[in-house]
Amino acid sequence: RLCAISGLDEVSFHMSGTEAVMQAVRLARYHTRRSHLVRFCGAYHGWWGDVQPGVGNPVAAEHTYTLKDMHADTLHVLRTRRDIACVLVNPLQALHPNAGAPGDSSLVDGGRRAHFDRAAYADWLRQVREVCTARGIVLIFDEVFVGFRLAPGGAQEYFGVRADMVTYGKTLGGGYPVGVVCGKAALMRRYRDDRPADICFARGTFNSHPHVMAAMNEFLLALDTPQIAALYDGLDERWNARAEKLNALLGEAGLPVRVVNLSSIWTVTYSVPSRYNWMLQYYLRAEGLALSWVGTGRLIFSLNYGDVEFDAVCERFVAAAQRMQADGWWWVPDGASNKQVKRRILREMLAERFARRG
Repeated sequence: RLCAISGLDEVSFHMSGTEAVMQAVRLARYHTRRSHLVRFCGAYHGWWGDVQPGVGNPVAAEHTYTLKDMHADTLHVLRTRRDIACVLVNPLQALHPNAGAPGDSSLVDGGRRAHFDRAAYADWLRQVREVCTARGIVLIFDEVFVGFRLAPGGAQEYFGVRADMVTYGKTLGGGYPVGVVCGKAALMRRYRDDRPADICFARGTFNSHPHVMAAMNEFLLALDTPQIAALYDGLDERWNARAEKLNALLGEAGLPVRVVNLSSIWTVTYSVPSRYNWMLQYYLRAEGLALSWVGTGRLIFSLNYGDVEFDAVCERFVAAAQRMQADGWWWVPDGASNKQVKRRILREMLAERFARRG
């Protein structure tokens, strides 16, 4: 079933999305005999060192190129470098190219922006696909986060671009510890015909655990039912209209908040340079709305939300924002700007740091 969904030849099972991505990259390096991977600025591919250069990684990612999404310079690098084994694509970046998922640290002013253009991002992926094919670079879609949210066949179906390998994760097993790699047969082989002892090693104590396999089977069987298939009919139109509806309500109430969506994945933006934007998450929680784990940045809806349930979300969201506004957290002094907010916070951080050293 996974081969049919992914359009690829073989499957291997792992214990997490991070492990699945690690194995895909490992196999790409093994078969291309090249050292470097390409990731795009802001993209998340798990917690391991090669895909997390910078904050959170105690060592340098020496075999990683972090390039720009949707930029000609990236295509030039892919065409000219000879050490690139694979390109990792997280389809979520279509919502905010070249920027990380919004969290508290990026919501201290009103400068956070997001935009989704399906046609433009699909065209970008087609260009990446073409150059990867021409240069023998393995194209990997990391669908651990988006899973089957965009379409029954995932991002490959949604954007109309085929990858050489695809990774899936938690969504596939209903939240169980799941990692899956789907790939072309030649890439999934873990040994060389001419050197059988030259092995691309991969093991895991709980790989293919019976409980996890059973959970995945239930999910895949459900995906084939008419009830679930019906959820995908008019999916984009439905969720785009809902985002427009919430934005209209926020605008009518004079609130400095808007949402931008990639189907049922939404991000929150602000139009005022307030250093307290991140506090909206607590007002939302008081109204019974819990955002995803990255601060106040994201709403993730189940596909089976009906109009009644969504209307309740709108009502609570607007009420939370009105309470926050009434409490004064969006008061802005004359002449305030996002740059001023950032500079002031930087000065305060430096002053605190030097005070501790003293």
